[in-house]
Amino acid sequence: METNRQMRKGRVAILVDSDFADTEFLVPYNALKQAGAELVVLGSRRHVKYTGRWGETSITSQASTTEAFPDAFEAIIIPGGLAPDSMRTDMKTVRFVQRAAQQGKLLAAIERGPQLLIEANLLRGRRATCFRSIRKDLQNAGAHYLDEQLVADDNLLTARRPGDLPFFVTTLLNRLNLKPANMRLPDEGKLQTEGWQLAEQWGGSSKTLIVEALNSVQMGERYGLAMCERHAQKAADEELKTVFQQLCTDAQQHIQELTARLQDFGAPVQPSAADGASAAQQDWKQLHDKELILLHVLDHLQARIINVYRLCNSLTDPASVDILDRMEVTLAKEEQHLADLYHQKMLVS
Repeated sequence: METNRQMRKGRVAILVDSDFADTEFLVPYNALKQAGAELVVLGSRRHVKYTGRWGETSITSQASTTEAFPDAFEAIIIPGGLAPDSMRTDMKTVRFVQRAAQQGKLLAAIERGPQLLIEANLLRGRRATCFRSIRKDLQNAGAHYLDEQLVADDNLLTARRPGDLPFFVTTLLNRLNLKPANMRLPDEGKLQTEGWQLAEQWGGSSKTLIVEALNSVQMGERYGLAMCERHAQKAADEELKTVFQQLCTDAQQHIQELTARLQDFGAPVQPSAADGASAAQQDWKQLHDKELILLHVLDHLQARIINVYRLCNSLTDPASVDILDRMEVTLAKEEQHLADLYHQKMLVS
């Protein structure tokens, strides 16, 4: 079946290698299977068990890209993770994708999946998106990079991260004229707020997981707000005071957005277990040095950024991920501002 050259409607190839992105494989796979598609998992070798990056999913390849004919498929899906970086070094896989493109097959790549398309020289002059860390690679390959949830350019579909999966998968289903059994796909305008429900049914983030993630970020922001409010009260240096006040303003905005999203889920806001104000008070008692206090605040800010980044690139809820993405950008700017101020103070002293 896998090597049959005759194309059948609804036959789709999913490319895998070691350390593929678990969710980016699982959600399209389950959605298409539920809709009646004939799915063929292709690896660089046939009958090899491949495991996802986070160890949540394992799948055995039904055939290899060496023996498979692109002619046999309506679409080729390339999940992200670390796998595409391995795929791009396998010339058989690169050639398979090139031949699929020449035949006008639908190519759908998410997150780091476009790395394989870059290697195949298929993005020059095309509109596309990808995981933020490879956007320069995309641009250097001649693509017009767009920071959007889904970019469709003729037979090319690309998305940025797991949070875009509801848009990515519903577009795939519509392009292939497939409909999941016993499920009504929401209108495109509702995918932003309701898309998580689709993703959950197909193996994405559960409501419980999303709520836990939002609360963990909320607690970090509440701690940061209390800490920076106390630092702003204690700081005699006006420049330092202004920085702390801006951090408070940002944290308040983040808390407001996170609270609103939690309310969408009908979930209570969990109180912070730690007291940021007390921690700040201890800093002023023990450190007696504004440079060391700056470093302590910077340490906490960096911990918040890491948590937000991790969740932003793992959850499959578009609305929550958009909030986290904006937070990450804001916090990263504040991190740079704090670092610059620290260097400035150190040079003066």
